[in-house]
Amino acid sequence: MSEILKGKVAIVTGSGQGIGRAVAEDLAAHGAKILVVDPGLSLDGNVENVSLADEVVEGIIKAGGEAKSNKSSVASFESGQEIVQDAIDSFGRLDIVVTVAGILRDRMIFNMTEEEWHDVIDVHLTGTFSIVRHAAPIFRAQKSGRIITFSSGSGLFGNPGQSNYAAAKAGIAGFTKVVGKDLGKYGVTANTIAPRADTRMTASVPEEYKKKSSTPFKDSRDPRDIAPFVTYLASDYSAPINAQVFEVWGGTINQLTLPRPTVTLFNPLSKGRFKTDDFDVEGRGMLFGFGEKNNISDKPLDGQVAVVTGSGRGIGRGIALELSKLGANIVVNDVGAKLDGSGNDVGPAQSVVEEISELGGKAVASTASVASVAGGKQIIDKALEEFGRLDIVVTPAGILRDRMIFNMTKEEWQDVIDVHLTGTFSVVAPASKIFKEQKSGRIITFSSVSGLIGYSGQSNYGAAKDGIAGFTRVVAKELGKYGITANAISPGANTRMTESIPDSTRAMRAGTFKPAEEDHFLYDPDDVAPVVGWLCTDSASHVNGEVVHAVGNRVSLFNKYEVLRSVRKSGRWSVEELANAIPETLGRDLINPAPPQE
Repeated sequence: MSEILKGKVAIVTGSGQGIGRAVAEDLAAHGAKILVVDPGLSLDGNVENVSLADEVVEGIIKAGGEAKSNKSSVASFESGQEIVQDAIDSFGRLDIVVTVAGILRDRMIFNMTEEEWHDVIDVHLTGTFSIVRHAAPIFRAQKSGRIITFSSGSGLFGNPGQSNYAAAKAGIAGFTKVVGKDLGKYGVTANTIAPRADTRMTASVPEEYKKKSSTPFKDSRDPRDIAPFVTYLASDYSAPINAQVFEVWGGTINQLTLPRPTVTLFNPLSKGRFKTDDFDVEGRGMLFGFGEKNNISDKPLDGQVAVVTGSGRGIGRGIALELSKLGANIVVNDVGAKLDGSGNDVGPAQSVVEEISELGGKAVASTASVASVAGGKQIIDKALEEFGRLDIVVTPAGILRDRMIFNMTKEEWQDVIDVHLTGTFSVVAPASKIFKEQKSGRIITFSSVSGLIGYSGQSNYGAAKDGIAGFTRVVAKELGKYGITANAISPGANTRMTESIPDSTRAMRAGTFKPAEEDHFLYDPDDVAPVVGWLCTDSASHVNGEVVHAVGNRVSLFNKYEVLRSVRKSGRWSVEELANAIPETLGRDLINPAPPQE
């Protein structure tokens, strides 16, 4: 083995067995000193074998390396801080973090418990944040560092029975894209890997889903096959690779396409604003395709009941009004909080209820918070109590707590995850039980380009919003056979949330094109509503599992994750082979979205 990592120090979480162990051993074999982090838990989170980390350390030392064990859980902000400090205290520096730690709590969405949801989100998503957040100031100060996180095909492509796991793993992908942009100018890179390997986690996946994801080729599924690419990303060889998503197994390394709008429908200003029925003709003809059903009324949602969270203002308000216009009875849910989440005021929700009533519709206000499972159930119960049924849930409720990763607080992270990610689950889970029984329903969640593409300064928001996209992919697959659809909206509009973004952050996102002399774009929050309304109708019954970007007079479909480039060999790669192969294959024309600055 080479000594390309000589003098480097790495933290590897979940490194007592499986992929994490293979990574720790490979990094050590290439010269790195390793903090082996593993509390020795069973797959369901109970203490099983506390000596796992010690055994890995013993093996590394016997092989001539240096290592120390740490048996802390990654699932809290404080434990992440303690783990990073342990690396500094033990080895004097920190250069690499690899976050492999994970558990499973698989369950279909209509049966998933609050504990199953939180346990998986805490270990995978918050566990990744807790380590990266405390490593980030160190990497920023020394102007170097490597962050390798672990996503999963479950989140990127969607595996039934894993909505919690998919939300966490897609959230990690969104988080990593943002962190790469937060830290790239300091010479730090952040990339994520979706591995395929036979481990104790994959052993628990039902055979029917394994068969669906298998290939006709007998590729290796040895966890050790993942390690060389991790070591490559941890080395100086990989310096230009940043904010990318890879899929790795056996001798295959795939660079995946990042989510982008692939087909866009533009409505010229001369035609006015989009209307819901525009999507029956142009929308289906140019964007969504045609299904088997058609809308036969100008009120295609007549008699149906919809819950719309965060509908006291902005985008949510426009959706509530649009669904009412299409005939639905509305539960207008809004806690009436300020943008930072503080306060509680029934005024915004009640104002929209009155507006709907004045227009001849029916609506009721709800001020329950989506940030808890109990609150989500209260909102769904409100619909049943007031209107006797439920047909549609739309979840645009949100807050912002923007901060660069190296300054983000525990509260800023948790508040955003609770409102956006858990807030989506808390409403969709109880609704899914009703929809499954009646064999119909529409679920419209809200993602964002902040996670899908990755916007600097929003690692919490990006994690939540890409997590919602992953969650929606799984829910769509779980519920599709019951006549239910689930799609995600990535909205764009001038709202109080977007108005709070600092000018310095806007400048970082600015493009390089010369601005047009005439502005032909609209950005009104009400313009998101028509496509949401249409997705709730019969005409859209064939649209399921999509991410739709809606901003003003433009509506686009996002691509799904696909292989952009691939490099393959028979057998396991070596790091030196990768150092030769990557630049002229995956690395060709690769652009670092946040290159180092002097």
